[in-house]
Amino acid sequence: MAGELNSSPVQGDKAADGSKSASAVGAQAHGAAAETLVSAGPSAQPEAQPGAKAEHKAVQPKPHAGPRLFSRVSAALEELWLAAFAWIPTPVGIALRLFAWRWLFKSCGSARFGTGLSLAGCRNMQIGNGVRMGRGCFVTASDGELVLHDCVALSPNVHVGADAGRIEIGAHTAVGPGTVIRAANHCIARQDVPIMHQGHVPGQIIIEEDVWIGANCVVTPDVRIGRGAVVGAGAVVTRNVAPFSIVGGVPAKLIGMRGQGGQKHWD
Repeated sequence: MAGELNSSPVQGDKAADGSKSASAVGAQAHGAAAETLVSAGPSAQPEAQPGAKAEHKAVQPKPHAGPRLFSRVSAALEELWLAAFAWIPTPVGIALRLFAWRWLFKSCGSARFGTGLSLAGCRNMQIGNGVRMGRGCFVTASDGELVLHDCVALSPNVHVGADAGRIEIGAHTAVGPGTVIRAANHCIARQDVPIMHQGHVPGQIIIEEDVWIGANCVVTPDVRIGRGAVVGAGAVVTRNVAPFSIVGGVPAKLIGMRGQGGQKHWD
């Protein structure tokens, strides 16, 4: 017993000394790590663990830059040439417009241009065979891209704006009068600058083939309308539309599907 009592304090002292040494080593290591992080600065951050969600800051879109002097002069000459033939009536006027205008486009088939059209950025447009633009249509593609495939029909007073964006309309698609299709939105991020001076946020609109868009509709940027879909008159399309679906309302919602052999009856 005496031996055991005499040996216990010694072992306890050794254990205590070992514990103190381990604590001192740990403190020194912790201090060295802290000094390393401080000296390295913000770049010495620990690496993200696998599977951890990365935080992405919202990227503010840059305002769309205005055209240069050459582009302004080119646009002015284009406008004068278009205006010279825009109001000639009868089939003679239709033939003259096709003959005089087709070289302005990136490509142009046997299109039919009505009277009173307003066009801008023709060099960025591809017009297929059998395309029809009704009286008073406003079609632009300045610093953007517009593709109208074969047999697209734009009714009178349709506005198709591919400025600073891209619009593609598939073959055999009919667009009702007064409809607006625009591929870009105004930038509204800043409160200290008027909206009209903040430029545009570019987008894209894809309308597939055999689509019927009714009168006075609005199609907003970054939307895809599937093949064979129907958009009811006055609808505002803010999201993708599935193929062969029928949508309507503000915003446009699904109200039916095109049947195999039946005609949709509107309530």
